[in-house]
Amino acid sequence: MQFDLQNVTVQFDAIPALSNVSVHIPSGSMVLVTGPTGSGKTTFLRLLYADVLPTAGAVFVNGQRTSALRPRRITRLRQGLGISFQDIRLLDDLTVFDNILVALLLRRVPAAEARRRTLDALVRFGISYLREKFPVQCSMGERHLVGIARAVAPAPSCIIADEPTGNLDVDTTALVAEQLRIEHERGATIIVATHDPFLAAHFAATHRLALYEGQLVSNDIAVGAL
Repeated sequence: MQFDLQNVTVQFDAIPALSNVSVHIPSGSMVLVTGPTGSGKTTFLRLLYADVLPTAGAVFVNGQRTSALRPRRITRLRQGLGISFQDIRLLDDLTVFDNILVALLLRRVPAAEARRRTLDALVRFGISYLREKFPVQCSMGERHLVGIARAVAPAPSCIIADEPTGNLDVDTTALVAEQLRIEHERGATIIVATHDPFLAAHFAATHRLALYEGQLVSNDIAVGAL
């Protein structure tokens, strides 16, 4: 899945969150978006799954302009994505197991396969012990792990993760980085926003973007990425 932002500006109540950002994200790339809190990272990610539309400029996903898509097409677009939100957004009335399972069932994965993938995701992220717990019974770090496991479980063509290692120790952060690398090797496009220097150092990015006060101040392509 590839993305193109062309001279994109986003404003909320006339206050710019992003200003004149242009970037090409090729299919199969592994992108790290860095910047301090308030730099525009979350807004940048929301543009990619059409949760925000540009005030000016254009965003294209696989050649389709997001502002021209009807709601049904946007839903179809998002079904190809695995999204790990900064605010996590787990369903409080479902167990950890069912939070992951329902993401698969909504994509019409057969029930037996959905259960197998859910169990696999729990093992991969070291959270099998949480399977029968409810989100309120989990620490903030554990909820982040559930969120990223839920994003990865459907084996989507693109994974978008906003601060996926919040409240995690360095060993668990390294585990998340490794699992994202595995997904990239599978062929997925990976786009992660973080201000965590440990994750940034252990993230095998092909492209590194840096935002500051809504401006794209750096757009680096790793040697051998092209």
